[in-house]
Formats: sequence, structure tokens, C-alpha cells
Amino acid sequence: MQEIRNSTINVGITGASGLIARHLTKALVDKEFTVIPLLRGFEPETVKKCDIIINLAGANIGKRWTKKHKNEIWSSRINTTKRLSDALNQIFQQESATGIKRERLLISASATGIYKSDTDQVYTEKSYEYGDDFLAALCKAWEEEALRSNGSVRVAIVRFGVVMTKEGGALPKMILPSRFGIQMIFGTGNQKISWISLEDLVRGILFIIENKLDGPFNFTAPGSLTYNALTDVISQRHRTFIKIKIPSLILGIVMGDGSTVLTSGQITYPERLIENGFKFKNPFFIA
Repeated sequence: MQEIRNSTINVGITGASGLIARHLTKALVDKEFTVIPLLRGFEPETVKKCDIIINLAGANIGKRWTKKHKNEIWSSRINTTKRLSDALNQIFQQESATGIKRERLLISASATGIYKSDTDQVYTEKSYEYGDDFLAALCKAWEEEALRSNGSVRVAIVRFGVVMTKEGGALPKMILPSRFGIQMIFGTGNQKISWISLEDLVRGILFIIENKLDGPFNFTAPGSLTYNALTDVISQRHRTFIKIKIPSLILGIVMGDGSTVLTSGQITYPERLIENGFKFKNPFFIA
């Protein structure tokens, strides 16, 4: 039997210019997959070339949530995912009419923000206690759009926690005050943070591809933290000597509704990744 090389497998990626996508693209190319960026305005014919589609498109949620920016956060995720599902369903119907059976996989991003915040419950993929705020509503709509293509393709939903890397995202902003000897705590400090290293996130997506998995996955390290515990690790690493608490009210004035990203959170557990044999390289937070 002739060996099938990964170079014959095309992987389309939306949000291809983002931090996660750049690292994922490198990992895929290293494994000899062919990567096709699905740029804004992509056509169904481009999607048709892909065996695997990884949907990472979405506007930055780390900015002040004005009404305009909330619309951008919503539309950048929901509209892109809708276009993908429409294209995949259309392609499936066209190929089925000609007797073609080409198996495809859609891996679509979501977030742990789908779950209720500020409880002591540990959420696995079998949990359905979803929140009722903007972020939860976004995640539910985002997942529903991706799942519209279920049946035309296999669908994996990856619910990201806070992605930790010194190259960008939340961690550099958390570390910055410590460089001036300040330990900065937002809100009460007791809010939960489900997180994952960028390295494990990329490895997890490759794991889903290589093991032909689908369904929902919590993409978080096995151990959640409180914000106090996280800043304590950063403080010890950088030897801070001043602790400053920023009340939720002040954060709300500065960031609008987006302050909830900093002042609330969930405890999640990556049950399905672990059950399927995934081993985390970074199970514990290190600043």
C-alpha cells in the first residue's frame, strides 16, 4: 500500500494572521501538511480544496467593549463560521450528487466563557450549565453555527481557556506591572482562571487531527487557578514588593462590559483530551 503523506492533506485556517494560527501553521508545516490561509472573503471553491478546516477567526476581546466593538467581536466570529458551514454544506451536497465521499474535519474555536462564572463547579465537556452573559451567548451562537455543518463534515469544538505565552495575549500584560515591583490584582482576586499554554493548545489541535477525534473539548490545563494564585506566581518570579487591587467598578469604567473577562471565570477540566490519551507538557502555571 502506498504511504499517504501529510503533504497531500490540505489544512485551511481562518484568522491565519493571529498568534495561535501562526504557531499552528508552523507546527502543521513541520509535519508536512499543506496550509491554506482562508482570508476574509474566502470562496467555497477554496474551502473545497481543504481536508481540514481550523476556524480561529475573531476580533480581539482584550479591548474596551464599546457597542461597536461588541458588534465586531460578534460578527467576526459568527459571520465567518456561518460562511464556513454554508460552504461545507454546499460542497457536501455537490459531492454527494456525484457519488464522491470526501471526509473533512472542521475544528472550530470557542471559549470556556460558555460556562457559568463564579461558581465552584468543575465543568467538563459533559456539563451544560451555560452562562447568560454576552460572552456565553457569543460562544453558544459560535458553536451552533459550526455544528450546522455536522453531518457534512466531522466537527470538533475547542473551548479555549486563557492562552498563556510570553509572545502575546494576556500573559505579557499580567507580567508588565511586576517589572516595576507591583503585583496587580483585578477585582476580588478570587475569580477562577482556566488557562492553557500556547504550546499545549497547538499540540492539542494536532492531537485531534492525528487521532481523528470530534465533539467538544475543553482546551485548558488540568488545574485551574484563582487570579490571586496566578499573580502570586508572577510576584515570586519577579520579586514584587507592592500589591495593588483594582476594584471591579474601576475596571468597568475603563473596559466596559469587557471587564468581566478579568473579574469572572470558571473551573474547567479537559476530560475528553485526557481520556483520549493527551499528555500536557505544561500542566502547571509558570510565569
